Amino acid sequence: MLLSEPSRIEGLGGEFAVLSGRVWLTRRGDLDDHVLEAGQRIVLEPADGVVVEPWQRGRPALVGWRPRAAAPLQRRLAARGLRALETGLLALARSAASMARRAQGCICAGDSIASAGTVQ
Repeated sequence: MLLSEPSRIEGLGGEFAVLSGRVWLTRRGDLDDHVLEAGQRIVLEPADGVVVEPWQRGRPALVGWRPRAAAPLQRRLAARGLRALETGLLALARSAASMARRAQGCICAGDSIASAGTVQ
């Protein structure tokens, strides 16, 4: 792919390679920017958000991309883990909401020890 202007790479895991020219790569969450020259590569995770652009305006770079496919078992386990996490978080949220409703119904302003002047 010929890179002549800034491009965003989102949600793709794999290997990014510079075939000719030089690029400037910025990855979300990475404190360092990367300047890659012909022959250099960087591995990106699916969660990485990346902006890549030619190092010099008007001097395009030729870049390549090789996606990294997860094994079918890894994909199934990851999906199952996310579903379990979602179910657990929903149960926790329901429990917290239930406790909050009970707490709101238990104490009236006049019944509070603090409002009766007992707590100094």
